Amino acid sequence: MPHSFFAGKHILITGATGGLGSALVKQLSEPAGLLVLHARSSSRLEQLADSLPNGTRVITITADLSVPGEAARLADQALVEAGHLDLVFNNAGLGYFALIEEAEEAKIRYLFEVNTFAPLLLMQTLLPTMIIRGTGRIVNIVSSAGRVPIPTVGVYGGSKSALAVMANTMRLELEPKGIEVVNIYPGTVNSSFERNAMREAARPGLCPTVDCGAAEEEIANQIIHAAAGPAGEVWLERTGRLLALAAIAWPTVVDNRLKHLRDKTLSQTNRLKPQEFRRWRLWQLESTIACNLRCIMCPWEGVRRCAPNGGHMGEEVWQALLPYLGDVKSIDFTGGGEPLLQPNLLTWIRQAKAAGCDAGFLTNGLLLNDAMIDALLDTGMNWIGFSIDGADKTTYEAIRKGADFDRVCANIKTLTSRRIDRRPLVMINFVIMSMNQHQLETIIECAAQLGADQVNFKQCDVIRGEHGAAFGLFADKETKQIRHLEKALKKATRLARKRGIRTTSFSFTPEELPVCDQDPRDSLFIRHDGSVAPCINLAIGGPSRFFGKKITFPTVHYGRLPETDLESLWHSETCTFYRRRFEQRVNAHDQTLSNADIGRDLIKMKEAFQAAIEAMPQAPEGCRHCHYLYDV
Repeated sequence: MPHSFFAGKHILITGATGGLGSALVKQLSEPAGLLVLHARSSSRLEQLADSLPNGTRVITITADLSVPGEAARLADQALVEAGHLDLVFNNAGLGYFALIEEAEEAKIRYLFEVNTFAPLLLMQTLLPTMIIRGTGRIVNIVSSAGRVPIPTVGVYGGSKSALAVMANTMRLELEPKGIEVVNIYPGTVNSSFERNAMREAARPGLCPTVDCGAAEEEIANQIIHAAAGPAGEVWLERTGRLLALAAIAWPTVVDNRLKHLRDKTLSQTNRLKPQEFRRWRLWQLESTIACNLRCIMCPWEGVRRCAPNGGHMGEEVWQALLPYLGDVKSIDFTGGGEPLLQPNLLTWIRQAKAAGCDAGFLTNGLLLNDAMIDALLDTGMNWIGFSIDGADKTTYEAIRKGADFDRVCANIKTLTSRRIDRRPLVMINFVIMSMNQHQLETIIECAAQLGADQVNFKQCDVIRGEHGAAFGLFADKETKQIRHLEKALKKATRLARKRGIRTTSFSFTPEELPVCDQDPRDSLFIRHDGSVAPCINLAIGGPSRFFGKKITFPTVHYGRLPETDLESLWHSETCTFYRRRFEQRVNAHDQTLSNADIGRDLIKMKEAFQAAIEAMPQAPEGCRHCHYLYDV
């Protein structure tokens, strides 16, 4: 590294916490006199600053460069805190993989704000002080995609091309004033850039080289050498430079060379991975925790009041998930809130479907209207559930405070009448409580009249503090009331069969399972704030009840998106522990049963099942006191 060139200099690096950015920071920490580091996340900036050698002078500044005015504010604050800047690395950037025809206007504008306008305005704001001092150097990280028509990278390339042209013009204009501008084309870097990029239809990132580029540290070292060299344009990858030159001199040759990428991209939908080979059976994605009702048994009231961003999942979390959609069988867009309040819900469902995922969500149905129903049906979603805990207006509205029984019934009927071939599957979720237990058969009749396909009888088993604590009808031992409920449920199930309605239900008394229905071995719960957890109960810990006893659920997170990519979270120590522990439980349970000599003896059968339960290693903390693990 040319240490002498950077010695004592005040250096600003944007996008400092990204893969390439952090590599630049670490290599410049020794020679630089002062590092001014920028990123969106203050916590990640603090972590990066703490990782630098003792004695490194660091200033950290957060700014969201997608917001107009933030780039100028960043520049002004950097000048105030640093006094002056000798060198700027315009490193912050964002990718977008999409065919031009499918690229969304809002995302195009967002991309240009980050990749083009932000670095331009940053330079404009810093130039007056550099000109007064008669010295300064600006280094822009640009891309060969701005010179070559690479399929699905056109919008990104356009944003980088615009920056490169303006920066080259500035280089000529500013040379007499002592200001030097360097544009660096790094080529493909093996970093988190592609994983964090925006994309449409789960478009994969395109890596021109087999190994998806050189290591971040190697490219950072080359960038630093180039930044200390002559002003102008520097290409770190020979292939990219040759293609860029050929695109001007022999465009037909370049087009022919890139046609295989085009054809590969256009045939993507025919190459979706079959569901049986996908890594994840289920993602439960809490699209929002906000809600338009005040249900008497809701456990999430306290969490909802403190939720950031109005309780809605941000687009940045979804973008972090997009690259992995092709490895997911099914996505449930439901968490602790009303999914129809999420502004991006329809777009996300369409993208999930385009990637070959099954998709659906549970709703109270009150926000539906004719246009929304048609739009939902157009997404191709596989299922939709409606929370209806009363078969008449009085019961339903006493439980679902703020709801309108007539309106939700009308909305369901409209949806079922407009769907084709009974798609999506329409379900009704009925939480059994003392105030509605007499309506088990009535809700079946109601479902039949509304054109629903299935009724799911649920227990009121999710409790936080006193919320939901008084409504559960299950117990640790069978009682007279439970026998009465089980009998009533059987009658309702028989009626459902006559009406052509499927039903599901849980037990009223506990029986330990090897693993719950959520099954963390092949599923994830993604909270509205991007936290990734085994399930909703562990995603939002707190005081609860377990068969009447007061307990406290721990909060278990594998990490958070987009700060950490999903691949790393899936292989984190905590996630690996949960997956392995439940795999061990299933194996021990099944192996014990397979070795048992049961015959037709019911007593031996019960003994074998008890032995299988005892053979299992202990469930993780939290799971041991979760009703779901006991089939309740």
